[in-house]
Amino acid sequence: MDTKKINALLTAVDRGSLTAAAQELGYTQSGLTHMMNALEEELGLNLLVRSKNGVHLSPAGQQLRPAMRKLLAASREMEEETERLRQFSFSTLRLGAYASVARQWLPSILAEFRRLSPDTDVVMDVGGIVDLYDRLKNDELDCAIVSYQESLCQGLHMVPLADDALVAILPEGSREDGSPFPLSGFAGKEFLMPSFDFNLDIDPLFDSGLDKLASRVRHTNLDDAAIVSMVEHGLGVSILSSLIMRDMQAKVQVSPLEPPAVRRLCLSLSERRASDRNIRRFIRCAQSVVGRLVLSAQRPALP
Repeated sequence: MDTKKINALLTAVDRGSLTAAAQELGYTQSGLTHMMNALEEELGLNLLVRSKNGVHLSPAGQQLRPAMRKLLAASREMEEETERLRQFSFSTLRLGAYASVARQWLPSILAEFRRLSPDTDVVMDVGGIVDLYDRLKNDELDCAIVSYQESLCQGLHMVPLADDALVAILPEGSREDGSPFPLSGFAGKEFLMPSFDFNLDIDPLFDSGLDKLASRVRHTNLDDAAIVSMVEHGLGVSILSSLIMRDMQAKVQVSPLEPPAVRRLCLSLSERRASDRNIRRFIRCAQSVVGRLVLSAQRPALP
């Protein structure tokens, strides 16, 4: 039911005439009369009594007046709540990321984003692969920096940011020449599988399955630093990413894999949010800042 017709009806009754209501609401008198006729036809009731002295409600209109006023109040409440939510969406960005991304990239990205959008509040959270994808699809996050997963990204818009090389994490001194570590080298070793669904990035590397290669695959509930510490103490080997290992202080050997492997880090968001002003601006910041950080990390250190 069109609440504009209900509002026009009650305004006409309150003012006592269609002419006064039309002037107040910005309608022509004939236009307002047409609205009243359409409303009565829609309801199948005569709501107004018209006379040379003006208009007043019919008995049926009198009985419906409380319900009509409730309907208008509910409509106004919905409009106010909708506007509040619209303003919230423009002023708040809910962002998810891996812990390594939050540590290495987000401070620089958010500093740039705050410079461009000082009035936008960013709510941040960290999580694993499946958790972040699920929260995007459930509209609990506006966007998230995650690794590309074909099986999980249906219905999401993926913006590539950078490839993060996967590396072998080995006990110190495992390879004297520092050469790449072949995937076959994990044969017979105890493999410490990182948590937060990192297996989704690791499993595709092994054609025949890691379980058939390693002597034991220990699925852990440990964070990255704990995995590295376990390797440092000779309790197994693992695979992590270059971003995770950057600035990690531990006596372990970090070797590139042979053949080389990466996790493709992307900014993921729902298709319907791709045109959102805040998210478009955040995408530009993320692409620019990550590009600079990746180039900086690739430059050789000065002697």
